[in-house]
Amino acid sequence: MKARFVILALLTLLAGWLRFTATSFGLPDRYRPDEEHMMSRALGFQKDWNPNFAIYPAAEMYVDHAALRLYAAVTGKEFSAAFSGDDASRAYLIVRRVSAAFATATVPAIYFAAAPAFGTEAALSAAAILAVSTLHMREAKYATTDAAMGFWLTMAIAMILRIVHRGRYRDYVGAGFFAGLATATKYPAGGIVFGIVAAHLGARHREGRSLPRSYRDLRIYLAGYVTIVSFVCATPYFVLDWQQTVNDFIYQRGFVLDGLPNPQAGYGWSWLVMRAMPDSFGISLQLFLLGSMLWALIRPKPGTLSLLAFVGIAFLGITGSHYVFYRYLVVPLPAMAILGGIAAAQVGSMLSARLGKKYATAVVGLGLGLLLLPSLIRDVELNRLLSRPDTRTLARQWIEGHIPRGSVIAVTDRGNLCGKPQMTSAYSLVGLGDPATLRIRGIHWVLSDSFAPISFYSRGPSETELAALNSQGTLVVDLDPVKRGAPDPIVDPQDAYYAPIGNITSMERAGPRIRIWKLN
Repeated sequence: MKARFVILALLTLLAGWLRFTATSFGLPDRYRPDEEHMMSRALGFQKDWNPNFAIYPAAEMYVDHAALRLYAAVTGKEFSAAFSGDDASRAYLIVRRVSAAFATATVPAIYFAAAPAFGTEAALSAAAILAVSTLHMREAKYATTDAAMGFWLTMAIAMILRIVHRGRYRDYVGAGFFAGLATATKYPAGGIVFGIVAAHLGARHREGRSLPRSYRDLRIYLAGYVTIVSFVCATPYFVLDWQQTVNDFIYQRGFVLDGLPNPQAGYGWSWLVMRAMPDSFGISLQLFLLGSMLWALIRPKPGTLSLLAFVGIAFLGITGSHYVFYRYLVVPLPAMAILGGIAAAQVGSMLSARLGKKYATAVVGLGLGLLLLPSLIRDVELNRLLSRPDTRTLARQWIEGHIPRGSVIAVTDRGNLCGKPQMTSAYSLVGLGDPATLRIRGIHWVLSDSFAPISFYSRGPSETELAALNSQGTLVVDLDPVKRGAPDPIVDPQDAYYAPIGNITSMERAGPRIRIWKLN
C-alpha cells in the first residue's frame, strides 16, 4: 500500500516539474496561438459574465478569472490595476500555471479512475504514460482549455468505471457532473456521454437486462440531466446569448468543413494514424497504445468497452473535420492511457505464472520505462528549448536597439503575423515590395520570417524577392533557429507554433528564421 502511493507521488512530482517548467515561455511577448481568446475574456469579466464568444465554452475562462481575482486580492491590488500595462504578462503566467496545475492533478486523477476497476498495476502504468506524454505536457503550459478539459474528462472516466462496477445513483450523478464540466471547458469532450451510455448498457447487460429494460432505467436519464445542468451552469451564456452561439458555430462550421488552404495540413484517418499520432507520441508508444486498444476489444474487461466507445467517438470527431490539430489528441488521451495501463498489467499477470510476481513486476516496469523513456527525453528537450529566448524576442530586442522609433519596416507575408516580432506601436509594418520603391517611400528596413515546417504561416521571401534584397540591401541580422544539417523539426503544420514536438534537438531555440536587411 505504501509503495504504490510513493510511486504515484513521484510520478505526480515528475509531471508537475515537467509541466510547470518553461511556463514563462516567450513572455512578455505571447507566441502561443489561442491564448488571447481565453485571456481577453478572463481579464474582461468586469461588468458582466458574458464572454461574447462561443467558439470556446466559458467554464475555463471563469476559472482563470477567479485565479486572477485571487491573486489581486492576495497582493492587495485593484483587479483592473493588477494586470494593466507591463503586468499583463503576469496574468498570462498565472493562468498558464492554472493549466499546469490541472494537468499535474490529472496524474493522480487517472490513478483514482483506474485503480478500483483494473488494479494498482494498471493504474500506475496509466499514470506513468500520462505523466511523460509530451503532447499533454506541452499543452499544459499555456492559457488554453486542453489541460483543464483533460482533468475533468479523467474524473468523468473515473465515475463511468464506477457505473460499470457499482452502478449507484451517485456514480451516475458524478459521471454527468464531470462530463458537463469537461464539455463546458472544451466542446469535443462531449463525446464522453457515449462512454456513459456504453457503461450503463454494459452493466445492465451483465445483470441480464434486455436493451429496452436498460433504457427504462432512470439512472441513465439522471446522468443525462446532470450533464446538461452542469454544462449550462458552467457556461450559461451558451444558452443566454443564443444568437452569439449560433453565429460563432456558423463561423466555425466553415473551417470544420473546408479547413484552411494549407497544402502542408492533412485530415482524416491517414493523417491521424500516419502523422498526428506518431508525431505526438512517437511510433513505439503509438503502436503500444493502438495494440492496447485492439487487445481490449478482443479480450474486454468490464469497463474497457466504455473507454473504447469514447476513444472511437473522439477519433471520429477528429477525423471527420478538415480543421484539426495534434493537440486534439489530448481529448482521448486519458482513456488511451488507461487502456495502455491495462495492457501492461495483463502482460505482468501472464509473466507472473512463469517468473513469479516480483520478477514479473520488475520486467514489466523495466519494459514500460524503456517504452516511455523517449517521451521523457523529448519532454526535457522541449523544456530546455522553451526556456531559451525565442528568435522573435531576439529580433524585437535588436530592432528596439538599432532601428529608430517611428520607422516603417517592410515584412514578408504581411497577413500572417504569427512569425513576426511583436512590436510596439512605435513601429509600423507594411507589406514587402520592390526595394527601389520602398526606398522612394522612405522605408529602409526589411524583415522576413521563414520556417519550412509551417510555411503556411512563415513562407519567407520568394527567390525573386530574396535576390532583390541581397542585391539592393545588406543582411544585418540572421537568426536561424534550426541547426545546419540537422533533420527537419517535427511540428504540426496546421498550428502556428514554432517549437517542435519531434526532432527537438534540431533547433537551438523556438521561433522562425528571422532576417533583417537594411536597404542600400
